[in-house]
Amino acid sequence: MTARPEPFFSWTARRVEFDELRVESVVLVLDEVVPVGAGTARLIATRDEDTDIDYLALIVGDVADGRDIAVRGVDEEALLIEGSRSEFTPEILIGLRAAPSICGCSTARHIDSQLCLDGPVRTMIASVGVRSVVVDWYHSTSAVA
Repeated sequence: MTARPEPFFSWTARRVEFDELRVESVVLVLDEVVPVGAGTARLIATRDEDTDIDYLALIVGDVADGRDIAVRGVDEEALLIEGSRSEFTPEILIGLRAAPSICGCSTARHIDSQLCLDGPVRTMIASVGVRSVVVDWYHSTSAVA
């Protein structure tokens, strides 16, 4: 059996491909260019009409037609601060709330499943024209000393 060559592999992260998916029907309730650090970023938000939940993302750098763009969840209140400290360019930061999600799972896990399977986060990220993203799939719940 011959395996396809795969340029990306990680035990703790997953690639999410968007291929030619372009989402023109997504309604961004916020789409602003904001200064972060020495450069600028794009702050976008969408609302899930089914649950009345808003999702917020900060697009650091140029992600249009980008491949393997890092996606990271950060505290929603520190989104702009984290964006100005971003070590990776381009990068997409997803704002996470401190409150638990509707499904009772952790907010980071909820965002990951929406991005990898389907949901408003995936649609919002697809709307910026990215080809593929890399999202951490493993979230440690405790530190090992």
